[in-house]
Amino acid sequence: MTTQTLAPPAHRRARLLPSVSSVPRRRLLVPVVIAFAFLVTQGVVQAVTPFIRQDDWTFLLPDNQPNVAPPRYYNISEGRWLNTGWWWLVGQHGTPTTAALTYALGYALLVAGMWRVLRRAGVRPAPVVDVLLGIALYASCVWVQLLYWPGALTPSVLVGATAMWLLPWASRTRVRMALWLLLSGVAAVLSYPPIGVVLLVFAVVHLRDAPWRRVLAVVAGWVVAFGSGILVAYTLNWIFNQHFGIELASWRQANPLNSLDSLYDNVDRWLDSARDLWRAQWWVALVGLVAFAVGIRDHRVRPRLLRLLAAFVVACGVDAGQTVVTGAVTEARGQLWTWLVAVLPVAFLLLRRGRTEPRAVRVSPAERVPALLLAVLAVVGVLAWRADIGAHQKTRVQYAAIAEQATAPEAGEPAARIVVYQDWYIKGSRDGALMASTMFMAVRQATGGVQPRWCRGDECVELARQAESRSVVRIDSPAGLSHVIGIVVPPPPDWL
Repeated sequence: MTTQTLAPPAHRRARLLPSVSSVPRRRLLVPVVIAFAFLVTQGVVQAVTPFIRQDDWTFLLPDNQPNVAPPRYYNISEGRWLNTGWWWLVGQHGTPTTAALTYALGYALLVAGMWRVLRRAGVRPAPVVDVLLGIALYASCVWVQLLYWPGALTPSVLVGATAMWLLPWASRTRVRMALWLLLSGVAAVLSYPPIGVVLLVFAVVHLRDAPWRRVLAVVAGWVVAFGSGILVAYTLNWIFNQHFGIELASWRQANPLNSLDSLYDNVDRWLDSARDLWRAQWWVALVGLVAFAVGIRDHRVRPRLLRLLAAFVVACGVDAGQTVVTGAVTEARGQLWTWLVAVLPVAFLLLRRGRTEPRAVRVSPAERVPALLLAVLAVVGVLAWRADIGAHQKTRVQYAAIAEQATAPEAGEPAARIVVYQDWYIKGSRDGALMASTMFMAVRQATGGVQPRWCRGDECVELARQAESRSVVRIDSPAGLSHVIGIVVPPPPDWL
């Protein structure tokens, strides 16, 4: 007679009772690291007490507000049809704080999606190095410059995050990939086109060592999708605004390509902008070059780097093509892909040597160089975020204090009698218009919706006389029966 054992077989026990080491700790690592980056970069400060740039108020307030451009203006001038849809459904019903918090959440999901794509592409370093990689992905010294438009740009980060998380699923079949390219490309153009370039770069990263014909097919598909997005924007403008195309704003100083002279001028514009861009980010280019020089000698890394280089060439070509055709130059904050020129080549140095290679707990000798480079990117990126957000927050506090003083009860309930003065020379500049709008909106927030007006005649004379010594001035009428509260707009800050 045999005795039946109650214990399950060893292999079944292993399935039922997994060891602690087999639990996917990265599921905890990713949110913890992103939360840490959110705090250490001061992103939480901008999310809770946001500084809002001038034209973002369009997507935070109801239509037909004084001193605020209507949303349809950005459909005509930039093709931001998805942004307008978001404004209609969400933006006008929220607050600057809810918009900034939503943007911060969308950006966190986007970074997590990037991190996930890298892991699926074979970048699985030791935990310490993985933390550095996550912070480096988050603390883009370019992306921080977009935080001040949460009303307009929240749709774009949500589009980017959704597309990034769907990329592994889409890459399983050609039909899915084609659909992903089309939908993400069109959505990016209708919200914020630079997001589309980031998606292209990560699509190439996800292809790993795929044959060149497949890489080129994806790149070609992206170009077609990007062009389709432009066609959709043009068509919507034709249907709703009776204009097939985009009417670029005057401040972009467009110079349409219609002669050899315009060709030469536009090429010079692009070369000047590219030189200024990389002069400001020379250390990003240096880190990328070092990583490329190290990785190109490794037979495992070389194919990835060359495919990545092709994506960067396309990104550069799209930017150059836009400037050559229209004369409009993309500002540095729109070149989101430039940060990836450093981060991704360094990440490729962390590729595992084989599918069965166990993930190391400690930093291996092969990971020391990329770990050092990631540390440089993480530290400098965090410092760039803190400096940029800190400068904007300083301006926000300054303007809020002036508005609070001008609307204080002891001023005699002056909400309907607040006037604004700005030096006539600064008032005519783009920077002057930006900061005047910031002051108008600071007063609007302090009064619960009442906006001031520009000063007139003797009011301006008196405010100009006291402009150097005071920011808030009480101006009494000659008869002493009434008064106005004058606000002097401070000079534009250094961060402009």
